[in-house]
Amino acid sequence: MANNDDLATLIRLRKFEVDERQRAMAVLLRQEEAVLAGINAITREKEAEAAFMSDAGIWEGSTFTAYLQHWQTRRAQFNEALGYVRTQIEEARDELSEAYRRLKTFEITQEQRDEAEGLEKSRLEQIELDEMGLELHRRKQNALVM
Repeated sequence: MANNDDLATLIRLRKFEVDERQRAMAVLLRQEEAVLAGINAITREKEAEAAFMSDAGIWEGSTFTAYLQHWQTRRAQFNEALGYVRTQIEEARDELSEAYRRLKTFEITQEQRDEAEGLEKSRLEQIELDEMGLELHRRKQNALVM
């Protein structure tokens, strides 16, 4: 029984580890969503500026070039951040998979132990029932002989 208790403790520990990895993954996915939202926001902003510039005069148009350069810098920063977050997501996904694999290993071992314990219990009960049946049979035979 001590081994089953030890295994149950390890399973709880592995479940906690999987939960922690899932939480970390959720944080990273939210970061990815935020970066993508930022990319969409600056893209919409550029489209709005371009629409404004189509109706603007030459004086306003001269500032649009500087705006585009700044926009490209911001876009590059967002793309760099997106690449970094996605790299972290891949690493976190691998860690989560590994934690889940370790958990399943212990759970499968526990199931096998439980099954073996159940079979052994059934075997011992059957032996006991066989002995009781044999004893009843002997008593009946002794009662008939007397």
